Amino acid sequence: MHYCLPDGRLTQVELEGRFSEKQVRNIAKVSAIEERRVVRKGQTALDLAWAAAEGLLRGLNVDRASIDKLILCTQMPDYQIPASACVLHCKLGLSDTCAAFDINQGCAAFPYGLGVARGMLASGMARRILLLNADVLSPLIHPLDRGLVTLHGDGACATLLEVGNGAGGELEFVELGSDGKGWEHIYIPASGARCPKGSAPELLEEIADDFGSVRNAETLYMNGPAMFQFFIGKIPQVIFQAIANVGLAMDDFQLVLLHQANRMMLDLIYKKLKVSEAKQFFFSQRTGNLGGSSSAVVLAEALRQTKIAKGGRTLLSAFGNGLAWGVVGIRWDELALMPELPVDHDALIAAL
Repeated sequence: MHYCLPDGRLTQVELEGRFSEKQVRNIAKVSAIEERRVVRKGQTALDLAWAAAEGLLRGLNVDRASIDKLILCTQMPDYQIPASACVLHCKLGLSDTCAAFDINQGCAAFPYGLGVARGMLASGMARRILLLNADVLSPLIHPLDRGLVTLHGDGACATLLEVGNGAGGELEFVELGSDGKGWEHIYIPASGARCPKGSAPELLEEIADDFGSVRNAETLYMNGPAMFQFFIGKIPQVIFQAIANVGLAMDDFQLVLLHQANRMMLDLIYKKLKVSEAKQFFFSQRTGNLGGSSSAVVLAEALRQTKIAKGGRTLLSAFGNGLAWGVVGIRWDELALMPELPVDHDALIAAL
């Protein structure tokens, strides 16, 4: 695994210039996010995915002809047509025997991508898969939306999956679910065929909510309280059910990783799961919530920091818009190979 963060930073000081110092500090107490990594103008999710993939392939000296499937999970494609995975296929110089396709999924994208890849490997449809998770949320958020701009950042992660060769972890199980009744809790109203962006002047009219956050119909909307209550109630249930389905218990896991939404939500979920502090890991203090790449990046960073030991098990859960969620169990017979490259890919980003 290897991840890429853009070199732009949105700091607390800058946010205090938009909002009040007290408001920014109060949000930071709840979220534990003190800085966000954000793209420069013109950079896209595809750019970050390419940088993450190049770093992984170069760092591990992977034979690109050996990759037979490229899966890109993103909600921010460069174009409506074609799939961004096909553009990346070209930029990465992959073989014409390698199929490439996108998965349009939000914060649960990493478990969904792992589930698809696992099925293709198990069925014999693929032997080596490059899974890319990339989201660039910052351009989709109104700069005065205090509830969102203070939380979200941009990033991408590349994961190499293949038929077992003893060089990394084994996906023991992948459980996926969704509750479409909550789809309106987080979406961009003017963003697709139903209501195209730029189709009417009124779509840019600014709306201020009861808390003073500003947005318009072409920027991201989130019903934060509804999302919060749903997931602190739902996620512990689905995690307990997923591990029970395979005859495991929480004590069987060395590390429990959760989608890096905000610290308060994670603390409540960990408490319901009765996970000790030693088994927790938080990595959005300096990145922000990275959307669909969040859980992939936190797993890669846990590996980089040697939080995962050979012979142990990791539980990972991601959840977000849709509403969708996933739970993944990984057994580490061997530790995943981590390229010896700077995690920010400074040289690659400079070339974008």
